[in-house]
Amino acid sequence: MSKKAKIIIVVVAVVFILGGLLAWQTWRWQGKVGDLKNYVVSLFSGEKAEELPANIKDAYEKLKTDATNVDAYLALASWKREKGDIVEAIKLYEAALEIRPTDTLLLGNVAELYTRNQQYDKSEVAYLKIIDTNPKWLSAYRSLVDLYHYQLPGKRAEIPVILKKGIKNNPEIEAEFVGQLAVYYKEFGPKEEAIMWYEKLVKLSPDNETAKKDLEELKK
Repeated sequence: MSKKAKIIIVVVAVVFILGGLLAWQTWRWQGKVGDLKNYVVSLFSGEKAEELPANIKDAYEKLKTDATNVDAYLALASWKREKGDIVEAIKLYEAALEIRPTDTLLLGNVAELYTRNQQYDKSEVAYLKIIDTNPKWLSAYRSLVDLYHYQLPGKRAEIPVILKKGIKNNPEIEAEFVGQLAVYYKEFGPKEEAIMWYEKLVKLSPDNETAKKDLEELKK
């Protein structure tokens, strides 16, 4: 077999494999969209259409025909959330994340509901994903620190890691993260670390009288 013939065979094989992968991915995605559509229909099957608010009915009808409409998922999830249907709201946010897996708003909303529903590990994953994909989203750092502090005390040692990452990603507001680090070390030690971070905080925010007072107390 000539070298040219071998090359042609290899090219044809590669094209065939890529075509097969594309067809499989398309089939898989169509199946996923179909599952989402069926899920949304079943989720609202117990609701009388005429009793739904106009905007919710509209969102529901949109998802029945287009299971990739993220705005409709948001509308329905927010409505379920307001009604206190936390589990169903979570499912709707999760369905939307199948379409936009790194959407900050969706991740933030579902993370908050995970926490309310005591699904702390899932909440942690969502906040970490926000920080990785949108490192300027400050509320994710605060929420994750609170999660480690109160709900996942076994992971409190991760708090400085998160706050230092916040400094790296947001140097323009370094003082906010430095202040949280100072408070963390003041509460959990070591004392020397607390003093170091408070000294840095006072330099960054010389008008912060509370920080100055805390620093004086630590140095006694």
